Amino acid sequence: MINLYRFFTLMVVLISSSLATFAQSNNVLPTDLGQSIPVLVLRGTFSSEYQNGTVDFYSSQGVTPVSYEAKIKWRGGSTNTEGKHKRNYKIKFKEKQQFFGLKADKNWILDAGQQDLFRLRNRIATELWTDFACKPYYTADGAEVVTGVRGRVVEVFLNDEYVGIYSLTETMDNKTLGLKQSKKGIIHGQLWKTSGRGLSMMYNTPSAFDNTSSTWDSFETKYPDIKDVNPTDYSPLWKAINFVVNSSDEEFKDSVAYYFDLPVVEDYYIYTQTLCAVDNIGKNMYWAIYDSKESPKITFAVWDLDLTVGNSYLKVYDEKYTLPNHIIKGYFNLIKRLIATNAGNFNSQVRERYWSARKDVLSTDSLIARYKSYYQLLKKCGAAERETQRWSGDTDILEQKIDYDKEMEHIANWITRHMKVLDRQLFNDPNAIKPSRVAAKESDDVYTLQGIKVDPNHLGSGVYIKGRKKIFIK
Repeated sequence: MINLYRFFTLMVVLISSSLATFAQSNNVLPTDLGQSIPVLVLRGTFSSEYQNGTVDFYSSQGVTPVSYEAKIKWRGGSTNTEGKHKRNYKIKFKEKQQFFGLKADKNWILDAGQQDLFRLRNRIATELWTDFACKPYYTADGAEVVTGVRGRVVEVFLNDEYVGIYSLTETMDNKTLGLKQSKKGIIHGQLWKTSGRGLSMMYNTPSAFDNTSSTWDSFETKYPDIKDVNPTDYSPLWKAINFVVNSSDEEFKDSVAYYFDLPVVEDYYIYTQTLCAVDNIGKNMYWAIYDSKESPKITFAVWDLDLTVGNSYLKVYDEKYTLPNHIIKGYFNLIKRLIATNAGNFNSQVRERYWSARKDVLSTDSLIARYKSYYQLLKKCGAAERETQRWSGDTDILEQKIDYDKEMEHIANWITRHMKVLDRQLFNDPNAIKPSRVAAKESDDVYTLQGIKVDPNHLGSGVYIKGRKKIFIK
């Protein structure tokens, strides 16, 4: 059966053009991802430590592979514990390699989608972020700055064994984010990854830090590498968190934009609510500073978004937190205070941005189409069936069945219901909603108890007056 998997996979490689033509322009979803998927064959015996191996890359141009020498290891946190089967991999090539027209680099990641019955939630969510989010404050016109790693879907073999659908992705680093390079021991650009919530939630006074350590609380320093710059410098993080925790409301309103990239923070709030990204609040984030010698301003980048769009099968969270009617309440203190103080007109800025995006990149149809395009690709080339046969019922997924038809139906239904909840309950702004083409009769007008007229088609929960009657919306 294993050889049959390989035979069929390599045959479909011949069918059509490469995914290299995948559209890059913002807010444009390609209508045709092609009919075949490139194949990677990893050869070697691997563990949590780097081991020597080779990578054979079969592009969709033909079956003759290009072979590379590399060091390869398992990667991940909860996905890399004892007894896991479909591993994530970190690949470090001997020389820089370029795939799919993305950046040339030695370091690449194979994301297994281990905690996702669709396998590609992380890939799709990251693409949504790069299409939706505004660029960081330091981005010059025409500069290529990406705050979510790019990648392509592939199928992978480990030696002669088919191991399924993966995403081959870039790594998040200073080059991807366009940070100013640190030279001769002088720190300029800085990048940290949050592995847990801790001080990243900004509720507690920061603890003392050790600049000779690669970690502080929930933060891991990623750039500059502690091996290249020791000591490092956690003081910009400490000062920003301390500001959020201890500043007065007036101080907060006056200076929050000095410490944080507010347009990106606004987009991050909208984005995580849209996907119900409950595992990306405080943790699973990147925090970056372009040049700490010029400004301490922090911007955000995204990471590890598999627990989104109703994915709750691992029971990491109570199921209620991933239902389509859930609105995230437990945000980090930065956003809590932005909402409470309305610093920088945060609340109106968020509403305006949300409703503008609902016309295109965050429209219900556009969101569903992102998942459906990949679903159709996986079905058409047979990858969905191969993934199902290989992994359905595995203990990695709590012995659950993989069913792409059912999962696509679940995703489409979840998005449809969830966006209605956000429209009506979280971002409800009658002024941002165009009235119906058919004018309502006078007797059908709806008002709040304060006498403000609202759109009857978009009512949040509460009590309203219609004609001479009160109406109650749960």
